[in-house]
Amino acid sequence: MNREPTDDRICLLCAESQVPNGITKNGRFFCQTCDREWILEKRKIPRIGKNILSSQEKTEFLLDNLSLFNSSMGLEDLMQRFTELISVRLKRDKVAVFITNLELGEIRLVYYSSQKRTLQRAINRIALDYDLSYGVLIESMAKGEPCFYKFTDQKHPFYEFYSKLTGTKSQLVIPILYANTAVGLLTIDYEEEDYSDFLEDQEILQLVVGQFAVSLRNSLLFSKSENQSKNFQSLHTAALTLSQLYLNNHDEMIRMILLTLSGIVESSFTYLMESQKGASKTKIFKLYRDLENYQIHTETQMIETDSIESILQMKETIVMNPTEQPIFQTIGIKGKESMIFPIVLENGTRCVFVLTKQDSRFPHDEIEALNAFISLARITMENSNLYQNLSNKERLEKEIEIAKEIQSTLLPRKAPEAEGFSFGGFMVPARGIGGDYYDFILSPNRNELFICIGDVSGKGVAAGLVMATVRTILHSLVRVKDSPWEILNDINNYLYSNYKEAITPRFMSLILLRWNLITGEVLFSGAGHGNFYHYHAGLNSLSVIETEGVILGIKPDISEFRNESKLKFESGDTILLYTDGVTEALNANEVQFGEQQLKSSFLSCIQLEPKNILERIYAELKEFVKEQEQHDDITMVAVRKI
Repeated sequence: MNREPTDDRICLLCAESQVPNGITKNGRFFCQTCDREWILEKRKIPRIGKNILSSQEKTEFLLDNLSLFNSSMGLEDLMQRFTELISVRLKRDKVAVFITNLELGEIRLVYYSSQKRTLQRAINRIALDYDLSYGVLIESMAKGEPCFYKFTDQKHPFYEFYSKLTGTKSQLVIPILYANTAVGLLTIDYEEEDYSDFLEDQEILQLVVGQFAVSLRNSLLFSKSENQSKNFQSLHTAALTLSQLYLNNHDEMIRMILLTLSGIVESSFTYLMESQKGASKTKIFKLYRDLENYQIHTETQMIETDSIESILQMKETIVMNPTEQPIFQTIGIKGKESMIFPIVLENGTRCVFVLTKQDSRFPHDEIEALNAFISLARITMENSNLYQNLSNKERLEKEIEIAKEIQSTLLPRKAPEAEGFSFGGFMVPARGIGGDYYDFILSPNRNELFICIGDVSGKGVAAGLVMATVRTILHSLVRVKDSPWEILNDINNYLYSNYKEAITPRFMSLILLRWNLITGEVLFSGAGHGNFYHYHAGLNSLSVIETEGVILGIKPDISEFRNESKLKFESGDTILLYTDGVTEALNANEVQFGEQQLKSSFLSCIQLEPKNILERIYAELKEFVKEQEQHDDITMVAVRKI
């Protein structure tokens, strides 16, 4: 029965005006045209905070969506662009993507689109067991059906936590289905409990989520393959480094092994139980890693061998719940899942590596990478034992050879490729082997580039050990922190806590720059390294940039030396970073090359490419020192905005 509506109401699904049949509740009614429960709405009165999409706007949204998925992109870029498209078209601020991992039995929040970056970082580690006790999210995933719900209607404490964290009261859930199997969830969070717009959001999103599912699955497969490749590249670098850390620095070698293991799989607790043949006590090396704040702490403990004999007798890799081993709680191991890797060395020493994740499990590809790395670690530990039998002269010769290899292994093999920028990196090691280090670290989404240059105190293997440690920490930190100062502060905490009682000091000066390759903004912090130069192409002038700060590893708290500055970088501008091996190079009259001569040399070849600038400066430096012996590493980095 069709009659003119008395109050000019429409169905937002089929856009037909109908008088509701029966009792309405909370603005809902049963539409006689499309036979679905829908929402009453006043014609000509737009909904607060959102405009209803016209047919043309919906078509544009679909075309934008198809255009998005026609291009090839990585997982993070795919999710970022898809959620941004939803945010712009539907005017929604808080959009999230969960991904299913049936191998681990969990769904994990992998991307959260919000204007608050702090909220993005805080929320991105959320993971739920694939268990119906978690309520509506798992139910929607299992049934493959969309739903809208209020957080207050859910019994599991997760929903109250999530509501407070995001400042929202309700959520629309759309399963992401591929071949009738849920590969994830798309969600929109609302600040109201009974949000009347969700049905139109649901209708529109269900039109595009199918294509997103195909792209998401393909991207996940590619990402998994890429991660495996990166894992084995990391293993290759770690193998080259570890193969050189088998001298008489046993405890430092173990710490480096644990640090690398933890970095491969992001484990919260990484332990090594080392029991010498016939010893009544076993030494436990511990590494704790706070994945939220990225704090690293190491310590050792002696424990009665009898109390862990059952663990030491294990013969193969085992996955277990840490609560299954009562001794784990005693020695501080707790979490969701532990991996146990036992090995026995040729001299009879029994070693057991224990890695534990706080709130997730170990996927198969990570277990493969861990097994491969522990095999490398075993070779290193065996070599360490063999090294003890070398004579003093052989050890000294070996140290020099190894220190050179460490340094060359850790430095970048080539400059990065980033559109609109040109880079150059250059280092000539001294005969005695110094501790210079420089690096280019490109973010996974290729939007940010971290550049660093530094100098470790001392020479030889001791400097190489610190360099290897700092590089490992730095490559992990740049993935989770934006602030160069916070990264330097964390490196200082690690160096001080682990080397404060070392026989020889372990300090390091460092400059760290974070380059936003999209906006061109440069943020930098210094740690007692000195200055760098900024050539302004538009003004044809040179600025000396003072970085301030304090050398890392000297003090437990360096907050009073906090420094973080912005650098405006225009087209044609070039920066030059260098170590003191450049300015302090001496000629036969013991006169230094100096900063003034470095600036003149830099400006004289400013029209060249960054790589060629560094080569020209070095040629002029060599001409200045003639045949004088080089006593320190000579290291320079140049960057230009094209």
